[in-house]
Amino acid sequence: MKRSKMKPSIYRLSAFPLNLILLPGEEIPLRIFEPRYKQLITECLETKQSFGIPFLGENGMTEIGSEVVVTKLVGRNANEDMVISIKGISLYKTIDFFPVLPDKLYGGTVSELLSADFSTTNPEVAVRVKALKLNLSNELGTLIVSDSINMLDIARSLMLKSEEKYKLLTLTSKVDKEQFIINQLRFMELIRSQETKLENNFSLN
Repeated sequence: MKRSKMKPSIYRLSAFPLNLILLPGEEIPLRIFEPRYKQLITECLETKQSFGIPFLGENGMTEIGSEVVVTKLVGRNANEDMVISIKGISLYKTIDFFPVLPDKLYGGTVSELLSADFSTTNPEVAVRVKALKLNLSNELGTLIVSDSINMLDIARSLMLKSEEKYKLLTLTSKVDKEQFIINQLRFMELIRSQETKLENNFSLN
């Protein structure tokens, strides 16, 4: 649904449930082959409207979702199957879900903008982000220009799995969110350390 830049706190979205969470700024390709979602994406391409991706977890649909826009139609075959590129623009909580909308093949949601605080001033987070030289933004790269860092920017830079993003998004305590991010940063440090050792061993041989 196309909306102005000032989003209301509660709004409607067309729904394309997937085992996927896209954080704001993340962009991926997506193959479209089901008739209901071909209809949805065709309408999005024509109207430039956004749509929602309610996250399908292990136990079914969750309340967490990603609002996304289609940035490009990559290709289309004779069966009208499509490959598109989509980009996350916001996160939301589902208030109500409708499997099929009137006169449509696809469903929709009544959604509430996810407004949880993901900023942190934890010095350990900042130190580890700088040590790993994470690219937090296209404009600033690794540069941190304020005292606080958005943990969602860190999660995006770490390319977390959707299940890991879901865990972060559903943590209620800032301390728990910070510890989760610190653990992910430590894991990345370990991976890079092992990669460096392998490269050194290879060069010695």
